[in-house]
Amino acid sequence: MHNLFPRVMRKVSIGKEEGVGRMLEKEPNRKMVEDDFQKENKAEKAGGVFVNPEFQSIGGKIRIGREREHLTQAELAQKLSVTRQAVSNWERDKTLPDIYMIREIAEIFGLTLDEFMEGAKKPSVTMPKTPSYLLAGTCAAILFQLAAGGMAQSLSMEMMAELIVMDIIVGIFIQLFLHLYFSNAIKSNNFSMIAGYDSRVEYRVEEVKKVLVQIDCHVGCVSFGTVFLMGSCLLLEEPVSEMVAIGLIFFYCVDLMVMLLLINYRSLEKTLVKEQDQKVAKAGYVSLFWFVAWMTLFLLLSFLRFELRQIVNNTPQAFGYIGWLALFLAITLIGLFYEQWRAKKEVERKGSYRPGKCLLACTVLSAAVTAGMILA
Repeated sequence: MHNLFPRVMRKVSIGKEEGVGRMLEKEPNRKMVEDDFQKENKAEKAGGVFVNPEFQSIGGKIRIGREREHLTQAELAQKLSVTRQAVSNWERDKTLPDIYMIREIAEIFGLTLDEFMEGAKKPSVTMPKTPSYLLAGTCAAILFQLAAGGMAQSLSMEMMAELIVMDIIVGIFIQLFLHLYFSNAIKSNNFSMIAGYDSRVEYRVEEVKKVLVQIDCHVGCVSFGTVFLMGSCLLLEEPVSEMVAIGLIFFYCVDLMVMLLLINYRSLEKTLVKEQDQKVAKAGYVSLFWFVAWMTLFLLLSFLRFELRQIVNNTPQAFGYIGWLALFLAITLIGLFYEQWRAKKEVERKGSYRPGKCLLACTVLSAAVTAGMILA
């Protein structure tokens, strides 16, 4: 009995020491506490309240996110297809939404699931400086061609004027305009003027911004490369320089059309929130690729016709070509817009889409017009 008592007291003492050790292990990191204290002081000075996101409940995060988006409980409930009482219960931590509902809530708040759970939003996408540097390079190349044009003995003044006009169209009216417009859209979150944007469709805004940055960088690279290579025409004789210039413009236009479609198509699942909208958009790209393919073929055959027959501007043959081009555009645009409308209706009704008779008929008519243009 005398020997047992000291052993029991030793175990109690050891147990207390271990408990203190465990408590010390669970004590927050001193630097984290100091950082939170500094943030709290800054928030108080700004008239706000700092809440460490690690200590927020799911309901608290929903309430804070809803208030940040200026939504009422009823409006959030309508977006989620639930009752207002359900949202109220979530915010008061009476019930919890399931993981799928939490993902939808995060998307409405413009957050990923990880960002919502961590209580921190990643920095917003901004326009990098690369497109601006490329634009400056394009302008420098145009100025160089203007300065070197007077020394080029192999080109006529008319040919020089055509080269400069093509440079200005590529560098100013396309590259500069798109860069300014995309930069403003990214800064203001206003995408209403972008082709294909539908205000009734729900988008992931940050992903849309990434797509615009990617397109702007690609347009800048291709525009700078085209204008830079256009300078090589100054070293060539006039017939050859004209063919090179027209070829460069042709490949520039084809690259813009094809790459814009590919970049947008590959990003559909990232930019569109709802699966139904993704299906509709993918179905619509069938007619878009059809239109681009026909336009590329028609422009290529037109270029070959003009070169092989040596057709010049302001001649009856040149004016006749404008008529064929207008007829071709009318047919292909009718096929494009009708199939876009039909694809949306088919996906909404059946869940799938197959090209219809209208697209087939427009294909036959486009082939007939193209053949007529070549043989005329």
